[in-house]
Amino acid sequence: MTTRSRFVLPLLLLVWTGSVHSSEKQHKGSHKAHESGPPAEVCSRDKKYCVRMIPKPGHPDECTLRVSASGTTVAEFQTMGYLLDVFFSPDNALVAINNRRGNAGDYLWVISLRDGRVIKLPDDVAEDLGRKEAGNIGGDHWSDKSIPEILALCPTCTNDDLRHSFLFSTGWKSSNELNVVEEFEFSKGWIAVKNLCRVTETSLSVAEHEAAKENRPSELVSRAWTWSPFHLE
Repeated sequence: MTTRSRFVLPLLLLVWTGSVHSSEKQHKGSHKAHESGPPAEVCSRDKKYCVRMIPKPGHPDECTLRVSASGTTVAEFQTMGYLLDVFFSPDNALVAINNRRGNAGDYLWVISLRDGRVIKLPDDVAEDLGRKEAGNIGGDHWSDKSIPEILALCPTCTNDDLRHSFLFSTGWKSSNELNVVEEFEFSKGWIAVKNLCRVTETSLSVAEHEAAKENRPSELVSRAWTWSPFHLE
């Protein structure tokens, strides 16, 4: 073997190995929306379960949110906007969906993939359907009052000073534990409350939570504000 070959072959092997690891890393990535814009459909890794946003002809911001299993619809709801993120639970029993429905608000749906049962609706959808309890998350701080942990960080950050608020998921910790974030914009900046929620057959409840100041809005909020609110037909 020549001296050049001794250097070239290890280099080629290194490049090939790096490509394999890169491919594996992408395959194991979470089922998030495409960076270039909102997707019309996101499916589980095994392609068995899919979440699809179907725009109404002539009214692209009015949509049907459809959840299917092996091509059969298990749940369907009228909504608006577009998909931001779709997270399938590790056991493929549940799906958490971030549905951008406005410039701020509750974006979170949690739906059973087995039978289409709704565990969590965006709060405005829940109220419109007369199912207000389905828009709530149980927890000692979940109310219309200012959150004590936020006031401890910023005494002037009261509900009267609130500019925007968001509620969304960042993915599953386990098959029955969902990471849920409340993000608030006040006149003096941003505060995020990170919640670990336990998921039962009928509800979400906060098991742990932590509030922290943020220098800027999260990546999800940035996408919600920069992506077009309309689907391409």
